[in-house]
Amino acid sequence: MHNAQCRYGWAAAVFKSFLHLFFGSLAGKLAGVLREVLLAGLFGTSGMVAALRAAQSATLVPVNFFTADTLSAGFLPLYARYRDSDGRRAGSLFWWTAGLLLVASVLTVTLLLAAAPYWIRALVPGFSASERALTVEFVRIMGLGVPFYIAGGLFSYLEMGHGVYTLASARATLQSAGLIVGTLVAYVMRVPSLLAWGFTVAYLVYSVWGFARIVRRGWVPLPSLLRSEDIRSVAGEFWHVVKPLMLIPVLLQGNTVAERAVASLLGVSTFAALDYAKFISDTGILLFAVPLGLAGLSAISKMSDEEARVSLERLLPPLLLASVPVSMALAVNCRWVIAIVYQRGHFDAESTHLTQLILWGYALGFWAQVASYVLMKSLSARLLNTAVFRIMAAGLVVNMVINFSFYRVVGPAVLGIGSCANGVVLFALSTRALGLTGTVLKRLAWLALGSLGYASIEMMPIAQGWLGMLVAAIWFMAWWGAFIAVVPTLRTDARFMIEKWSTAR
Repeated sequence: MHNAQCRYGWAAAVFKSFLHLFFGSLAGKLAGVLREVLLAGLFGTSGMVAALRAAQSATLVPVNFFTADTLSAGFLPLYARYRDSDGRRAGSLFWWTAGLLLVASVLTVTLLLAAAPYWIRALVPGFSASERALTVEFVRIMGLGVPFYIAGGLFSYLEMGHGVYTLASARATLQSAGLIVGTLVAYVMRVPSLLAWGFTVAYLVYSVWGFARIVRRGWVPLPSLLRSEDIRSVAGEFWHVVKPLMLIPVLLQGNTVAERAVASLLGVSTFAALDYAKFISDTGILLFAVPLGLAGLSAISKMSDEEARVSLERLLPPLLLASVPVSMALAVNCRWVIAIVYQRGHFDAESTHLTQLILWGYALGFWAQVASYVLMKSLSARLLNTAVFRIMAAGLVVNMVINFSFYRVVGPAVLGIGSCANGVVLFALSTRALGLTGTVLKRLAWLALGSLGYASIEMMPIAQGWLGMLVAAIWFMAWWGAFIAVVPTLRTDARFMIEKWSTAR
């Protein structure tokens, strides 16, 4: 009975937090769609767009070396535990983390400003001299926004530790707003550097707003009230938690660098098209996986192993039920989706075809990326970070091997295929580590059967343009509605998902 109460009560609580983050992410993605449509229409897959994409990666790769897992797998689970038991230790953890990130941000900005030409030459070896020069200019401008990017991230995780998700849900919207303004002003004034200033100004505003929120709520104690023994204690536990993850940023950012390098070797247009494809795929991950993973971090960190397992047994099947059909629909209709979202202005039919080649692989692995993100965050919340490292290492090595081994043979499509393989490996290994393999195998078999039936008819050329999309949408709803209705296992998962949606609204 206790397990059942834990299973359903936890699911309802997490689902409420998920909805908050989901609608915030939805607003951010709507702003992101406007940003990408403007960028595609005004600049297409030109060298300027490639330089902007490369500069953003060049700026964020070193930042993510020390922020991503430090905050999500180290700071947030520990802070959630300390907050309930010892507020002073929670405050000590915040200031310890803030001090570490301040030092890291100063070093990062210095390196970006001084070493940008060498960094860009290594990151995008396929760029011409003029494209590299523009990328360097962008990096130096975006580098000024690094301290604000890091500070805003810390403030958002502190807020999540108190069960509030306003900053986290608004982050994408503010970033997109800054980039939209930068894109429009850069186009009107014919000053490319204003594209990069949109990023920096957006995070300046975000960090100031975040600081005002946490100070107003009294979540940050004055440093003078802290005790040195508390700081030493939390520093030791913090190091114990993040130590197994120290190499994960190397793998993650190394994979990003490798992917960008391969894309640049395939041409500037491929490099620009990569992020147009990733934007569509990452939209689903940001809308579903990230809110669910972040909402569950605090809750799972307080559970026993058995409580966490039974809760995940109820959460994972509906997640697969939602993500697998969407994954297949995106893979089958990716050309239409790209044409409708992007194909206008300077984004022509050739750009659409190039982006489609990349998106197809991302779409096929979308369900695995969504589910594995949630599962990996669950492992981190249980402080099983050694397992997280091993799983991520396996997935990222597979991705890089595929990219470098086959890019000359497969062309731009190799970028999506590598991502798909990475997601499947992460999903398989993380379900095994959490003891959930038996829960998912039967469901995946049914969903695979349903996907084959759906795709076999959906790929037939029935109509074109908006009429074709309408027919495709009707067929998607009709097929999956009927298929789920006749499969008892999937019907039970759908009923659970509907119940949780109704109770969480």
